[in-house]
Amino acid sequence: CSAAVTSPAEAAVLSQQSVLSGEVVSVAAPGTAVKEGQVLVTVKSLAGLAGCAGTADGVVKTVQTAPGQTVSQGDVLVTLESK
Repeated sequence: CSAAVTSPAEAAVLSQQSVLSGEVVSVAAPGTAVKEGQVLVTVKSLAGLAGCAGTADGVVKTVQTAPGQTVSQGDVLVTLESK
């Protein structure tokens, strides 16, 4: 994943974007506490399975995808509220 900060506040909201295209296999649930580097979304691409890792410690705020959905590079998959 790549990240874009959408809130300049102390607890920033980070949009986690896909770095590749493919079919979503799994995704972390809203409210899940995650650590930087933890896999948030698994995508099945032509190259095989790839994990989209969080770019900061935080809590999954929203999920914009679901297993079975096709995503493209740059799509926002998950937003994190960083700690």
